[in-house]
Amino acid sequence: MAGTKADRKRKKQQAKAQREEIRQQFRAGGPAPDLTDSRLDKAVRKAERELADQQKQERDAREQERISQARARAADMQTRLRAEEAALRERERTLKRELSPEEQQARQGFLQRLWQGAARTRDNLTGAIARLVLGKKEIDQDVLDGLEELLYSSDVGPETAERLLEGVKGRVQRKELADPALLTAALRDDVRRLMHRSHAPLDLSAHKPMVVLIVGVNGSGKTTTIGKLAAQQAAAGKKVLLAAGDTFRAAAAEQLAGWSRRVGCELVSKPAGADPSGVIYEAVERAKREGYDIIFCDTAGRLHTKVNLMEELKKIKRVIGKVIPDAPHETWLVLDANTGQNAIMQTRDFHQAVDVTGLIVTKLDGTARGGVVVGIVNEFDLPVRFIGIGEGVDDLQPFDPDIFADSLFAAGE
Repeated sequence: MAGTKADRKRKKQQAKAQREEIRQQFRAGGPAPDLTDSRLDKAVRKAERELADQQKQERDAREQERISQARARAADMQTRLRAEEAALRERERTLKRELSPEEQQARQGFLQRLWQGAARTRDNLTGAIARLVLGKKEIDQDVLDGLEELLYSSDVGPETAERLLEGVKGRVQRKELADPALLTAALRDDVRRLMHRSHAPLDLSAHKPMVVLIVGVNGSGKTTTIGKLAAQQAAAGKKVLLAAGDTFRAAAAEQLAGWSRRVGCELVSKPAGADPSGVIYEAVERAKREGYDIIFCDTAGRLHTKVNLMEELKKIKRVIGKVIPDAPHETWLVLDANTGQNAIMQTRDFHQAVDVTGLIVTKLDGTARGGVVVGIVNEFDLPVRFIGIGEGVDDLQPFDPDIFADSLFAAGE
């Protein structure tokens, strides 16, 4: 009991000392307030409660911010999942749709030409892998080193090469891949997964008129691609208009005029050297006024003036928006597969300038650089809408990542 009394006495002394310290602090700033010990204790307790309340409010605010961020991430994930489900449903509808004999024949012919056209790329990849694992009993460090050199020397690009290599190494470490003969199939499966991105299905009937701006460097196949697209849309019963916006290359307007006659659609063009923005403005205005379903706008791939190409393309987009505020509805970049990794740099430059919404890869027939498509899909969140493998109208087809991956790898299995 004595000890308890001593503790109480000590605590009272400590409290008294604390109160005296508070009084001294008051005195340091001016006349000491006339407060009793009880009033002083209440003031101290009030200050402590206010501090505790403030700290609680701050904790609650941080917790609310954390909850808001978690909800935003969940909503974003849900949006992506819905987009993936929509893409899968569209793919199922496409697969289930019964093709006419003519469509089946055209599709089969395209697949055969794609397979033949990818032969050189296929040999660069699967042929080299087959030689790399020849006589090997397991996937050892020598095989991995050789695969690394092969991927980095291919046209998929360094970032994509590193991603594919890490995937293979991970499988080997997890004992999921031990047989060298299965290396090509494993790499093909990784490429398939890499190339499957969630993008809304293309709907060229979403607007009337649907304004499609085609961009790309000279020689990539822009004008020919526009002609093929126009032919396909006209065959589907669409009213199509072409705009010859490449006024710096006289042959471009002539080539587009030839396609317009062949397809049976109208063309808006002006003499070489005319303002390309003026041509496209007039064409879009006409498409809106006369009820066209779709208009394809050609553009220059380089300029013969001091005007920067990208600035000119930005101007064209602004001009289109003056006629139809939400246009262009699609901006497609045409890439020549033969340019290899230059196509990746072109994608980056054009996308930064004009917000590209889709890609068209041409000249995949006979090139050894078809792997660049894999690199482009990996590095950019952009859909590859079409691929081209020849000069015929049917040689431009919607892009299918599974079929494309098979054309690169299947022969090496």
